[in-house]
Amino acid sequence: MSAASSSLTCLRVALLHALGLTAACTRPPLGDDPGTASGTGTGTTTSAATTAPATTSGPADPTTGAATTTTTGAGTTLATTVDSTGPVATTAIDSTGPVEPATTTTSTTTTTTSTTSGTTDDTSSTTGPACVNLMDLGDELMPTDLLEIPGCEDYNASDCHDYMRICVPLPDGLQSCDQCAPDCIGEIADLCFEFTYTLVCGPLTVDGQCCHVMEYSWNCTDGRPFLVEGTARTAAPARRRDWLADPSSPAPAFVAALAPAARAELAALWTADALAEHASVASFARFTLQLLAHGAPPGLVQEACAAQLDEVLHARLTFALAADYAGAPVGPGPLATDDALDGPGDLAAVIAAVVREGCVGETLAAAELDLAARTCDDPALAATLRRIADDEQRHAALAWRTVQWALGRGGPALRRVVAEALAVRIAAPPPDRLDPALMRRHGRLPAGERVALAAQCMRSVVLPCARALLDDLAVARPTDLPV
Repeated sequence: MSAASSSLTCLRVALLHALGLTAACTRPPLGDDPGTASGTGTGTTTSAATTAPATTSGPADPTTGAATTTTTGAGTTLATTVDSTGPVATTAIDSTGPVEPATTTTSTTTTTTSTTSGTTDDTSSTTGPACVNLMDLGDELMPTDLLEIPGCEDYNASDCHDYMRICVPLPDGLQSCDQCAPDCIGEIADLCFEFTYTLVCGPLTVDGQCCHVMEYSWNCTDGRPFLVEGTARTAAPARRRDWLADPSSPAPAFVAALAPAARAELAALWTADALAEHASVASFARFTLQLLAHGAPPGLVQEACAAQLDEVLHARLTFALAADYAGAPVGPGPLATDDALDGPGDLAAVIAAVVREGCVGETLAAAELDLAARTCDDPALAATLRRIADDEQRHAALAWRTVQWALGRGGPALRRVVAEALAVRIAAPPPDRLDPALMRRHGRLPAGERVALAAQCMRSVVLPCARALLDDLAVARPTDLPV
């Protein structure tokens, strides 16, 4: 087993341990052979604590080459798929049984979790035909495109969601699309079984066809962003020294050996990371207020406050790295916080955000930082990355425990909210401007490797943890959950 797979195994077990569902695990030391740095080695099967009652083999994963494993268990199903047309992965989890349906959201059910290197026999789905590419369903839209579509212009479109317009012929016997509102296109499962969506607007008549605009998936998966009205906010960079921590910096000769253009690019990347860490301070501050508003126990509130302080340190450490590469001090300017407390504050909305930003985003961030530390050539830089990775793992555990607490009081409706929030699209980041080997040496994972690792982490960490949590709750509260 590669160090990346071993590290993901321990990350999964550590999160399950935080939920009280398994024993602790010690991650392999940094000196271990990193194996395939891309994180695309064969995945890991779930531990005994997360093994489901039944498994079947599925087709080989187009990103990792490993087979997919289908797992079903007490009232829940998990799915992970990778778009074969490019480095994009979609993951989903849904629950079955008599849960309360959302009014504008339809969720379909598939079953797939972790990866193994075993057989690649095909399996058939009883839910509907698989989509080779979600774009086969319709036309992809940008959030700003909704402003030009009648009926969609007032929708609060988010940069963290994807949007699509799906059109079908006017049903026989009808004179206009208005006559088949609100759902001219019928069940979306008839078109693609791996598609969870929210209706934005429609039906619209376009070239004689009836069209709907859908919001689907979630693609802000890198740590805990500070989202206001669906847009991630960060401060602008500023020339200042007071946000620079005093850790062990990379060896001067290690940085000086770089060409000026490479140093400038790495400085820009570390600055962007530092600004995101700085914004996470505000995100945790808001999270603390939300916990207080919903009567959370003191342990969760205390950990949220501690996480906020962690993010201050992360920002200072990362600004220091940016300054090392830039050869000049750098810090944050003012961060706009207006309207940060607007929007829905009910428990369902809060927990959906915790799932996306904490259970997914911070779990992926912990995995990425850990692998970056393992492939980095400078010991001081590697130690800084590992320090942040350890904190991100604790933040992810806080998110999972928050969901566990909320599910204990929210019943089946909240279980559905958690399931739908785990529908995540892992989209490729912007193309790299530097040689991949150089990036790894300096603590940065290349874009393609980040996507592959995220997909593997979703399969072998996030979805098994979600299934184990929901299954454990089904045992603990059998009257509230489907069987």
